[in-house]
Amino acid sequence: MKKTINQSLSILAALLFVVSSTVVAQQSDYQIQQDFRAEYSELVNRVDNAVSSEDLEGLSADIDALEADYAEYSNIIDAALYPDTFSGKVDDLRSRYTASEQNISVIEQLNERIRGLMGELDDFRDQLSELDSEQADLKQQLDRSSANERRQAALIRQYRQNLEQRDEFVTEFLENLMTKYQSIDAATQSEIADAAERMDDNPVEVLKTIILEYTNIADQSSDLSSADYLAMRAQHGYFVDVWDRIGDRLTNTFAPDAPVQERQEISDLLAAWQASVDNKLWNALSTSFNQNGIELGAFTSPSTFFDALGMYVREASEAALESNSEEDYEAYRNFANYWNSTVKGQWGELLVQGNVLTTSEMAEIDVQLGTWGENAPPTSNLMFILFLISLAVIIGLVVLLVTKKN
Repeated sequence: MKKTINQSLSILAALLFVVSSTVVAQQSDYQIQQDFRAEYSELVNRVDNAVSSEDLEGLSADIDALEADYAEYSNIIDAALYPDTFSGKVDDLRSRYTASEQNISVIEQLNERIRGLMGELDDFRDQLSELDSEQADLKQQLDRSSANERRQAALIRQYRQNLEQRDEFVTEFLENLMTKYQSIDAATQSEIADAAERMDDNPVEVLKTIILEYTNIADQSSDLSSADYLAMRAQHGYFVDVWDRIGDRLTNTFAPDAPVQERQEISDLLAAWQASVDNKLWNALSTSFNQNGIELGAFTSPSTFFDALGMYVREASEAALESNSEEDYEAYRNFANYWNSTVKGQWGELLVQGNVLTTSEMAEIDVQLGTWGENAPPTSNLMFILFLISLAVIIGLVVLLVTKKN
């Protein structure tokens, strides 16, 4: 009896041990699964919430450590994750890390580009402000120096130099913009647009400021020559050319919410700038020709300026053909000299760049001038006089012979 009881107790103890071992094993497997889930979720959050390279530091090593720590329990974890797997979760985590690393790299590059662009714009505005200040001071001095012609001439030279410096400075800025944005693709435009939202100002707004200042300069300028206004129109022509090349890309990049309206606003500003220049240019050109003894017909546009030149040359050529006077010849030589030395020689490039005259139009004037040159030289009376003298001598001899014979 006692022996039987002892056997029963031994069996019961063995059963309790087996049961307790199974429970402990089940609790251990469950804990492993829970620990893996917790550590995996923490790493996912760190990867997904990373916004800088610093946030990613050490993450790759932590992912490797997770894989190493739980690799021997992969079967247990697979059972808990079904249909997912331990290796699948680790691969997904690494994919998330790689994607986050690439995105952060792009963002940091864009941020660097934006910081660089903002720095360039700040420097540009500072230098432009210095030019504005110098120009305003020169303008005030010009207004006060009307009684002193020598001082006024010197101030006008300084004023022109300021305009030339501004043109060179703005041209360099525009060239820089073309280099950066002429070949930019749509994807890059979108990326830069997202980053550019943090900018207080952008190239489109800076361009508006420049155009407004150029318009103001044209409105306020006085005592400048035709060459000065032609240079203004040439700068305007260059500006229009640059805008035609990169305007769409700039507005799509820096004004993505309303690119069409921004382009129209720039176009309107460019038209106002040209109108301000033309308001001074045509009067200056007419005055320049008149001061050199060339009275052209009225003109208020490139086409009417070309017509006035052509009309003057044709009418003068026809007049020279009829009268062949020394006065007509002098008019030809005066126009030819002014046309070749000043209009083409000094203004030629500006006329073309400013869309005032084309090279073909100037060549057409050259052809008409050549015809005028053929008609202009006065016909010499020497041969006619010699003929009359010869005729008189012959008649005299005949009379003399007849008289002697009689």
